[in-house]
Formats: sequence, C-alpha cells, structure tokens
Amino acid sequence: MTKNKVLKNIENIKKNMQQIIKEILKIMSKEEIEKIARDVGFIQRQGKIQAWEFLYLCAFSGLDVSKNTLVAMSANLSSKVATEVSTQAIDQRLNDKAVCFLQEIFTRLLNSASLSDSKIPPAWDEHFDRIRIVDSTAFQVPKIYKNEYQGSGGSSQPAGVKIQLEYELKSGKFIHVDVGPGKGNDNTFGSQIKNTFRPKDLSLRDLGYFSFKDFEDLESRGAFYVSRLKPNIAVYLENEDVKYHKNGKPKKSTMYKRIDLSDIASKMSEGEILEIKNALVGRDAKRRERMVIYKLTKNQLKERQSKMEKTAKKKGIKKSENTIKLMGITIYITNIKSDILPNNQIHEIYSLRWQIEIIFKIWKSIFHISNVKPAKIQRFKCQLYGKLILLVLSSILMFKIRAELLEKERIEASEIKSAEIMNQYIQNIYLCFIDRPLNVHELLMSIFKCIQKNGRKSHRKGKKTFFDILGVSYNHQERMCKSAA
Repeated sequence: MTKNKVLKNIENIKKNMQQIIKEILKIMSKEEIEKIARDVGFIQRQGKIQAWEFLYLCAFSGLDVSKNTLVAMSANLSSKVATEVSTQAIDQRLNDKAVCFLQEIFTRLLNSASLSDSKIPPAWDEHFDRIRIVDSTAFQVPKIYKNEYQGSGGSSQPAGVKIQLEYELKSGKFIHVDVGPGKGNDNTFGSQIKNTFRPKDLSLRDLGYFSFKDFEDLESRGAFYVSRLKPNIAVYLENEDVKYHKNGKPKKSTMYKRIDLSDIASKMSEGEILEIKNALVGRDAKRRERMVIYKLTKNQLKERQSKMEKTAKKKGIKKSENTIKLMGITIYITNIKSDILPNNQIHEIYSLRWQIEIIFKIWKSIFHISNVKPAKIQRFKCQLYGKLILLVLSSILMFKIRAELLEKERIEASEIKSAEIMNQYIQNIYLCFIDRPLNVHELLMSIFKCIQKNGRKSHRKGKKTFFDILGVSYNHQERMCKSAA
C-alpha cells in the first residue's frame, strides 16, 4: 500500500470515528447526563457528587459497586476525577432514583439507531438484511436478592439473574437486552420479540427458544429461521400405502409413517449431512419443514457429551434414553430454500450462534458482570446497570473499529482481544467524552492501532472463523500488521 493511500485511509477512519463520537455525545456528554439525571429525579439540586461522576463510579471506574468498599469508591473519585466525597454521601446516592438514572442511560444507548451504522457485509447480503441471534446468560447472586431475582432451582443457588440478549451479527447491535430473575423462561422471551421481525430477517435459535408458533409467525412476516429440533419431537413422512375406511376417508393411523431418527443416526458417518425431504414435524402440528441432519465428528461428540453431563449435574436432571441415542447428531429445521442455503452450509451458518457465547464470555471474564457480593439491592442494581452501560458503549466502539479494520485494512480482529484492549482504554474514553470531547478520536485511533497490531484473529487449522463462515473477503495471511503511524 502506497504512503498516500495509507494517509487517505487514516483520514477516512478519523472522519468515520468523528461521526460516531458525535452520536454518542448526544447521550454521554456532561450536559446531557446531568439533564437525564434531573429528568428522572436523581439530581434535584447541586450536591457533592454530580451525575456524570456517579455514572463514572458505577460504569467506568473499574470498581464493582456491590463488591468494593465505599472507602475504595471515595478514594477512586478523589484520585481519578478530583472529587472529594464522603462514604456516607456515596451510600446515600445508591438509591432507587440512581437505578432509574442508570437504566435510562442504558436504554438510550441501547435504542439509539444511529449508533449501529457500521456493517460487516456477508455473502448472504442479498437474502438476509439482518442475522439475529438470541440467547441468555445467567449468574448467581446472593440469596438476599431472591425475592426479586429468584434462582432457576435444581442444585443452583436460590437467587440468580438471567440476561436475555438478541444480537445482530452484521451491525454488532444489541437489539434486545432484558434483565430478569434466573428462573426466567427463554421460550417466553422468544415469543415476546417475534413482533419485531421484518422481511428478510434471519433468526438463529437454540432449543430453549423452540416454538412452532414462533416459526409460523416469522414465516408469515417474510422472515427466515434456522433452528435445532428437539430430540423428543416426532418426525413423519407421508405414507404411500394409505388405508381407507368404507366411506372413502383415509385411516389416520396409516397416513403417516414415523421416522426412526436413532436408526438414521447409526447409519451415518461422522461429518455426514443428510436432508429429509418433505419432513412433517410434530405429533399434532405435523408442520412441513426442510430438515437437515448433521452427524457430529468424534471430537464434537466428546465436547457435547461433556457439556451435557455438566448441565445435567448443575440442574439436577437426567437425560432421556432417546436424547442420549440422538446425541451424535444435530437436527436442523429451516424455511430457507436449498438454492439459497445448501445443506453443507446449514451447520456452518447455525454455528454463528457461537458469537453470542463469545459476547457472554467477554461480559463475565473481561468486564466481570457476575462479580457480586451482598449489599443493599439498590447498590447491586447500580452495579448491574452500570456494567450494562459499560458493555453497550464498549461493544459499539469495538464493532466500529473492527468494521473499519475490515474495510480499510482487510483484517479480521478477534472479539476477545479487542475487548481486552478496549477495557484498558474505556475509562479514559469516558472521561474524554466528559472533559475533552474533541480529543476522543485520538484515543479511538490509538485503540485502532493497538487492535491492528495485536488484535488479529487467530486461525486454527481446519476451523473456520466468523468472517470465513460469513463469506467476508479479508486478508487471511498470519502476519503482524504495520501500525497506521
């Protein structure tokens, strides 16, 4: 790449960064934060701690508000933002109005359409406008919260939080985030969001969100789905040898022939893909589906068995004999035609769901959303929504930088490496938004260069990356990139 082209790329990146900074400042400027605080009644008169300082403490200080001491919080405010405030004043601020204030900031960041203009263009752009993945993550919390955050039961703790997330792959947008008790039902949430689907949306759903009614509704809206099929659901074919009553009506018992999926599984070789044409799914519904069966490799089967054993032990449940028999295969159903999505790509496109698992891993291992200790409920909620604000803002900025790296440098950046780098900068970014908004782009360019140099996605032999599966064109060579100096 010529020097002039490098300089032009840098200028284009800076220009694009300035645009997203401008949009974020509509929510995260000092003036707007104070206005939001007054609107929700958190700030009614000038006190010892301002709203932007409180937001810093709960979201960007690097502290866990329910875990760290009030003394640590006071010292952090003093050392980082030069604000002297007593521990008692901080404790008094951790109240219901503070929770409302943080929830409002979080909601505005989440719902701002202008903050999701970055796109990664997959090979399926012509067919799918959005690729939507829904899943949940849960973590235990102290049992003093069980009245509001009841746990999932079984061998788990009596109190827990479950966060439902719907994530859009092409834009990196968090479409829906719902916080509730650990006992919350995934299937119920899946049904709640079905009205938000538009034509050409693609939904990738796990078994927890399986619903024939939802699939029917998505199809009626012109949307697509790929879902795993529950192993206990009956699958039939229309029987050619139908018997009839004397009045000419067919005998229902002879109209359909049930498929023995375990027999099919035993005859397949590892990695084999088989399509069952004109499958009728469900004992009562008998919904006509395109059904594709994938036989796991030995390593994939070993991994599934290990995961299943851990889940069964954690929840105190025992898997049925039929589930164990079908453990070696994955059964998919979809309403996408084979000329758009061939059999050999269904397992791959469904594996994109792993992206949301990576997000949850980042939430817990890098941003420590599940670090909770007993404290008053308002203090815990301030930490929870402070962390969610941190996660949404970090995600917006990370995706923007990764999209720029793809477009300008043809690089696939690692989600986890990018998050680790962003976590080291995010406090300074927030403080820059507050005091030096014109300099934010310099910080973002520093992050861009750091991810460009150290954040490249690692490639494992025989395993496709996110970009590989999407069919995105990028530079595959494993080499250290020159920084855009």
